[in-house]
Amino acid sequence: MSGENDSTLMLAPSPRLRALATLADKRIGRYQIRGLLGEGGMGSVYLAEQHEPIARIVALKLMRSTLAGPASLARFAAERQALARLSHPNVAAMYDAGATDDGFPYFVMEHVQGSPLVDYCDEHRLSIRERIKLLLQVCKGVQHAHQKGIIHRDLKPSNVLVADVEGRSLPKIIDFGIAKAIDDNFLGESTAVLTGIGVVGTPAYMSPEALSGDDLDTRTDVYSLGVIMYELLTGARPHRVDDLPLAAVIRTVAEHDALPPHTLFRTMDGDTRQKTAAARNADERSLAHVLARDLGWIARKATAREREERYGSAADLAADLTRFLDDEPVLASPPSLRYRAAKFARRHRGAVVAAALILLAILGGIAGTTIGMLRAQRARAEAEAVSSFLTNLLDSASPWNRKNETTVRELLHEAAGRIATELKDQPAARAELLSTIGSSEFHLGHLESAEALLREALRLRIQTDGPNSPPVAGVLNDLGLVRKHQDHLDDAERLLRESIAIREKSLGHINGATARGLFDLASVLAMRDKNAEAEAALRESLNLRERLSTDPRNGVDLSTVALTMSGLGQQLARMNRLAEAESIIRRSLVLRRRAERPGYAYALATLQLGKVVAREGRLAEAETLDREGLTSLRNFVERGDHRIEEAEQQLAEVVRAESVLDRTGGK
Repeated sequence: MSGENDSTLMLAPSPRLRALATLADKRIGRYQIRGLLGEGGMGSVYLAEQHEPIARIVALKLMRSTLAGPASLARFAAERQALARLSHPNVAAMYDAGATDDGFPYFVMEHVQGSPLVDYCDEHRLSIRERIKLLLQVCKGVQHAHQKGIIHRDLKPSNVLVADVEGRSLPKIIDFGIAKAIDDNFLGESTAVLTGIGVVGTPAYMSPEALSGDDLDTRTDVYSLGVIMYELLTGARPHRVDDLPLAAVIRTVAEHDALPPHTLFRTMDGDTRQKTAAARNADERSLAHVLARDLGWIARKATAREREERYGSAADLAADLTRFLDDEPVLASPPSLRYRAAKFARRHRGAVVAAALILLAILGGIAGTTIGMLRAQRARAEAEAVSSFLTNLLDSASPWNRKNETTVRELLHEAAGRIATELKDQPAARAELLSTIGSSEFHLGHLESAEALLREALRLRIQTDGPNSPPVAGVLNDLGLVRKHQDHLDDAERLLRESIAIREKSLGHINGATARGLFDLASVLAMRDKNAEAEAALRESLNLRERLSTDPRNGVDLSTVALTMSGLGQQLARMNRLAEAESIIRRSLVLRRRAERPGYAYALATLQLGKVVAREGRLAEAETLDREGLTSLRNFVERGDHRIEEAEQQLAEVVRAESVLDRTGGK
């Protein structure tokens, strides 16, 4: 068991420890020593055998003679007394205590045959949900200690060992060597001695108040659990302090908020991101998406600098983790009606499903889009087929016809399956519905399902409309975007180029669909480092949209033109042509002011311009732009959203750079 800093029960013995192995095969009380497991801050931990009154393998912690001073004795006694009060499945149990013949105290604990928490999760490639379930058990063990009046003070992955017990993973908290009593009278004289020993613990996991030596309460353990959560989610701790002296660690943790988990993940190099995602049985994109939502909010709340902003207890943290697992709104989230409605829909009983799907049909325009886009000569028959299908689908969602809870996504999957049989004689209607559901799956992040649905829609569109028709081009464009997000960039480029070729052949070059295809193609080309081609595609998309925007009947407005300008500005900045990038982004801002009152897209473009100006070295101007963009963004995006966090980080980096410049006198 560990005491201070980074020691752990499972350390391999160092040369200095081999001398302690001389106790092997000796007896201490009724325990036969079998070997050295490791060394903690106050004692050595041995593997031992007990034969009576029951036979079992145990861990025996023996006070080291070199540390037999009053403070060390007090700490050892405090740990022993703390463990004696605890009895929980997720806390290593204490069995016995005593002293050797020469007066050195020891106590006997449950021997946990397991790996440190994060190592165990990585070795078994546990998913994010599986990791959260383990953390939930740890929180329960910590809460039990708190209820018994004990603050652990040294929670870290190496002090949580995970064993496989009867086919399930069971985490056990170990090492209460620097535990603190909530009630100072609880441990009596031992506590009084302990209060004078200064800052102890593992700095990377310690709360700001623990590092500064302030009075502690249970929220210091909540902070440590939050740091552990960061490691489980991202493989990294919220502050990079490993190589810093203690004074710098204290200052960093006290003065800087933790980076959001998804931002921390994105700052890693590509190889590290890939390995981190693989260890969590996920791909980079899906992991980043998960980190940007509920779990990111929970981790940040747990590691808040001010203890008043953290969860009040380990039980409160556990409750929010449970809400996440149950798809309920978490307390750490912004109190958004939209967010809570989305969570409610995911829990959806049958009645909610029916209402949700009706709303989806209205908002997504499933019926209207389907009817409006069918060819004129078959519009009546196809529209009736779609109407009948949707009516039957909604009727099947009725609580009177459902025996169990049904999710919206399950109902959509059912719809996709029923389309093949119920609309077997209406291929155009099948294609339109499959395309619409596939697009919905794409926007929900379900890429494999979206790809399968769109490929079937493509097959049907080719069959009903011909291989060179605009409907086929539309599905090819959507499928190309799915492949882009699946990181199959070569296939995405091929599909988008094919879509553009069909549109140009059937609709002509000067049309909004071709301009849209060029804009989407440019994003893939940029990801493939084909920067010159990406620039050319964006310039042509902009040229077409500017020409089309002069006639409202073309369906291209000034906002679309401004969006294309911003995309071109981003690409020029990527190519380090900063002056051109600045010019085109400023043009987009002027256009947005003309088109509408400044809105969400205006805020993003302002922040984009701030980045470019900062790279050009005009930090004061960049700060002004960042502040303007952030202020505007807050009117459209709720507090806690990752876009707000990224904007705040962008502003903070500029302010820090200005501070460094001021200190160095511009040198």
